[in-house]
Amino acid sequence: MKKAIGLFVIIALILVVCVSSCSRVEPNYEGVLMTNYGRNGKNDFKRVTGSQSTIWFGTSLYQVPMYALSGNPEPITVTARDGGVFTVDPQYTYQAKRDSGINIIFNYKYLGLSGQLGEDDLNNIEASVLNPLVLNAYREEARNFATDSLLTSINIFENNVEARLKQQFSAKYFDITSLTSGLKPPTSMTENIEKMNNAKVETQTVKNELATAKMLQEKAIIDARTNEIKSAGYTKEVLAEKWIDAIKTSTNRIIITDGKTPIILGQ
Repeated sequence: MKKAIGLFVIIALILVVCVSSCSRVEPNYEGVLMTNYGRNGKNDFKRVTGSQSTIWFGTSLYQVPMYALSGNPEPITVTARDGGVFTVDPQYTYQAKRDSGINIIFNYKYLGLSGQLGEDDLNNIEASVLNPLVLNAYREEARNFATDSLLTSINIFENNVEARLKQQFSAKYFDITSLTSGLKPPTSMTENIEKMNNAKVETQTVKNELATAKMLQEKAIIDARTNEIKSAGYTKEVLAEKWIDAIKTSTNRIIITDGKTPIILGQ
């Protein structure tokens, strides 16, 4: 009886150990199973799905996230071709390439990756591999632009950097999905731009004021002429008579109508 109980306990312990040593690949992760401590290189790594046993020595299950992640390197200064200094504060999003889990684990295992790659693991990959690529791309591309053109052609600058990084990220088994530079010009340039903008606003304001003054002047002339006519005692009837006298001397043939009977003058 005691032997049976002991055997039952042993079996139960074995089952507990086996269950506790099993890990399941989570959805939207790519599972990579390493055996034999990875001594035989990539031959000891294989892509897996579902539950995996890691009870044997030297066996580990890694899970690489297949969803979008974000990187945020520290701001740096970059120098234009003619010496202008800009500040770059880049942010980017990236994602592990499908079917690249083995390459990612094999190449970056030295960074101390844990089983299911968490924030610390990803931060290590970003800090050691991806962020340097991003910052160097901005430094190198900035040297292709003059200070003025770097501001006026910022879209071209950022597109060039992104095109460069797409190739470099791909070589590291990642896809870069979005990128912003956070480019800021030198303080002196910012001040000059602000002065130019203020000058444009002031110029437009003066033009508007001159146009308004001209309209007011013309209105004043019209009002003065109207008052002059009124003061001369010109009534509507007098003005109408003067108008008729004026058109009688005209060589043009003018048709006047009251809406009923047309009258042709100058015949």
